[in-house]
Amino acid sequence: MVPEVYFYVPKEQVEAVVECGLKLSAWCDRRVWIDGENRPCISALLNPRDDADKYNSKAFGCLKLELPAKHCWVADRRLFEIGRTCPAAMELYRKSVIPLERYYFGTYRLPECLVTTTVLPHQISVLNKIMDSPVLFESSEQLYVNNIVEDLKEKRDYLLDALLYCYFEKLAESKKVVGLKDAESGMAAFLDSRDGRTVIVKMPDFTAY
Repeated sequence: MVPEVYFYVPKEQVEAVVECGLKLSAWCDRRVWIDGENRPCISALLNPRDDADKYNSKAFGCLKLELPAKHCWVADRRLFEIGRTCPAAMELYRKSVIPLERYYFGTYRLPECLVTTTVLPHQISVLNKIMDSPVLFESSEQLYVNNIVEDLKEKRDYLLDALLYCYFEKLAESKKVVGLKDAESGMAAFLDSRDGRTVIVKMPDFTAY
């Protein structure tokens, strides 16, 4: 099965790209070390909804690219973004680059597909959001976060209480809710004055990590 990846171009350029293709030298937006070479790449997406602004914009058209897997590599775009100001994160980005066929959905927070070849016209079509092949999940970031939470829930049965406690404790610090704690019972109550709701959670023992 030929992989499908997605790439946005300005609306006025859609027709020209469909007719002429995506020349790597013209559309390259990234140079990445792959297999010991600093290669030019076109950074596409595995899910068209992963760029929600462009997906919902009338100023961009979404193109579906059907390419041989040998020309596709996956990396975590969020690491690249953090790496612009943090060299350690950029190194993690470089290490995240793997062949497309080795990638499992939900592994990276924002996976990008690094296309290392010119894309020919017969490999390009305009995405039809209604009639095209369905996307199996809303967004890669949502899937990634859900996977982490589910994995940690299996390993640490106190996780949900810990998440709720940290969330409401932060709100209490900024005076948005009132926090009441009882060390003896290990319980805390948080009162939200906006709706009068009281949320009771178990205080987590982080030493059990």
